[in-house]
Amino acid sequence: MAESFFSSSTPNPTLQGWQAPGSLDFQAAFLRAGGWALTRTEAFPDAARLRERLQELKASMREGGKLGLDLRGLRDSADSVMAAAREAGVAFLLHTAELPPSLALLRQSNLPRMVAVQNSEEAAQAKAHGASALLARAGLVGALRSLGLPVMATADTEAEARQAMAEGALGLQPRTPSMLDASPLASFRSRLMAGLDAVAQALVRRGACTLPRLRIRNLDMAYPIQQGGMGVGISWEGLAGAVAREGCVGLVSAIGTGYHGSASPKMRLGRPDGTDSLNPPKALEWIVRAARERAEGRGAVGVNILCAIEGYEAAVRASLAGGAQMIVSGAGLPLALPDYVGDADVALVPIVSSARALNVICKQWQRKYSRLPDAVVLEGPESGGHQGFSHDGCLDPAHTLENILPSIIEERDKWGDFPILVAGGVWDHADIQRFLALGASGVQMGTRFIGTFECDASPIFKEVILRARAEDIGLMKSPVGLPARGVRTSLHHRIEAGTAPQVRCVSNCLQPCGHGKGAAAVGYCIADRLADAMKGDRENGLFFTGSNGAKLRDLISVRDLIEELTEDPGLQRVYAPA
Repeated sequence: MAESFFSSSTPNPTLQGWQAPGSLDFQAAFLRAGGWALTRTEAFPDAARLRERLQELKASMREGGKLGLDLRGLRDSADSVMAAAREAGVAFLLHTAELPPSLALLRQSNLPRMVAVQNSEEAAQAKAHGASALLARAGLVGALRSLGLPVMATADTEAEARQAMAEGALGLQPRTPSMLDASPLASFRSRLMAGLDAVAQALVRRGACTLPRLRIRNLDMAYPIQQGGMGVGISWEGLAGAVAREGCVGLVSAIGTGYHGSASPKMRLGRPDGTDSLNPPKALEWIVRAARERAEGRGAVGVNILCAIEGYEAAVRASLAGGAQMIVSGAGLPLALPDYVGDADVALVPIVSSARALNVICKQWQRKYSRLPDAVVLEGPESGGHQGFSHDGCLDPAHTLENILPSIIEERDKWGDFPILVAGGVWDHADIQRFLALGASGVQMGTRFIGTFECDASPIFKEVILRARAEDIGLMKSPVGLPARGVRTSLHHRIEAGTAPQVRCVSNCLQPCGHGKGAAAVGYCIADRLADAMKGDRENGLFFTGSNGAKLRDLISVRDLIEELTEDPGLQRVYAPA
């Protein structure tokens, strides 16, 4: 019955392929035009709120329209979600081939199921588990025909759309609004445009994004967004490569690469033994190269290297060997960074928290190396992880990004006109616009990218952040002396009770810790606890996040997130340049 739903549906249906920016409701518009709309679920949803949204969309439906439920980010509450879907008359479900164990009951659902697949192996697995139809990129349609399931083809170009339809695709999912100009979708475009107001119609046309491009040294990014480097193992090749591919800057974190699958470190007591094992240069080189490959020549891939890291120079040289296009460095003043890169064509971007720090860096770099920063990141006290302020300084209103930025601009103007990116507490498009209006050239964001499929963190790490409430997130003591921000878990209660895991300093990660002295003073080893979080150890892990972590509710793709942040549906600036 479920499979026949797709086989006997409206000929050549059009499936919504981008999310609505701001308050615009493209889901309702697709339904009014007789298309198939997708409502996205939160990772840990509020069933009542979802039911209300589905009922609202149901009222928009016209002949031929189908309301689908996108479950790719769902991680819990499958039973209540299914109840809401049935009550609202949802026509079909969309999910991935791999389902978390808690969602296995979706396979027993009596609703038709479309499964998003990346290759033939996933498609065969989906069929074996009772899929009714497949969603795959256009180039796969021919290879999947032998499975006997209807295939909805996702396409970025008219050539892809034509090929997919010629090979028997059930219908098309245009990934950019400009794809609606393709002849297979012309009639649907007319119906969609007829139901949109002038603002929405402008967004469907090319060139709707109002954000400026970001230019750093000889790099040209489509959007003024840089993903923050997050260690241990939160931003490696998966996340950094995906962010760069969508026209932004993706940063690999250089710390803790001994835990990466490409590394074979010497181990002791279950931990990488010493600095060379914790941060093996070859592993970092491999990660950067892999991220560059995933970027497919778009955006830029850089490396975030803490000044406080043991083996700093080796990390810089490994980054260059892997093809890093940018080196971002903070947690101290990177005064010798130009010496380590020599004449390599790489952008150098220090992270500062004051105009005084920027002055010291510019003065030293110009005097000793005849070089200035290619850009600078101003990091305020709302960021995740280590702060550039004391505990009291983090709470001082004088240290907000809005209050510090004018002094950074004034100091920058003394040396040149390199871009200033602000970081720490930047959440959405409105924040980006606000800081651009205040004189910034772009933003750096970390926490938002934790809630993406491509983020390299474990599912447990993402769950801890996604479930965190505002009162769970706060400042905590760190072995390096300055405070850090993250989620307070049972680990912190055990630290206070003196029952946390013993401090052994096997890896010797950060200079300010003094080979375990700082760790002993605060009751935990930061390298070990961050590594445990990366591996998904709830009891022993340290889970860093910015102050906005409690707002994080969706688990989505990097592409969908950047669509939302830029208000450029389908990332037309990247995929359909004018």
